[in-house]
Amino acid sequence: MKLVFALSLLLGLQLPHFLQQYEHRLDAHYLEAQSQLQQYQHLADLYFLGDINALITKHDQSDDVVFNKEAVVIQNSVNRVEDLSAKKQALTGGLVSRLLFLVGEINQPLFIETKNNYKAEIVLNRDAIVIGLAAALVSSLLLELLFILIIYQFKLIRRYFHNQKKSSKSVN
Repeated sequence: MKLVFALSLLLGLQLPHFLQQYEHRLDAHYLEAQSQLQQYQHLADLYFLGDINALITKHDQSDDVVFNKEAVVIQNSVNRVEDLSAKKQALTGGLVSRLLFLVGEINQPLFIETKNNYKAEIVLNRDAIVIGLAAALVSSLLLELLFILIIYQFKLIRRYFHNQKKSSKSVN
């Protein structure tokens, strides 16, 4: 039980730091994507009154295959900036909502990239301590509940077989 508490505490202490590294990585990807899109936005500003969709349509409707392919590249850049922006917006809430968002991102490339490059550090700030203690308490309570349920099941099984034994004796 103490081992589970200690391991959960250590894991919980890591979560806010991991979240912070995820947010930094997200910011870097967002800035890079914005920089890439800005080049196309500049062309849209010059020739299409700032309408990037008009630039994409122009490229898409061109007779030149290269321009057609570039329409896909521009659209992918727009989509990437919008996706990263939505993720940044989702991370503007409180610590719990940000951690819940992070759980939903587990199989996403940015989460995996953060996990693969994560360097564990024990940063003892308020968030880390609160999350660490909460994780330790919840996991300990869940383990305790599991033990109680297992013991209860064994008692039920024992009582069942004991009653079966009594009823078979009374029949004979």
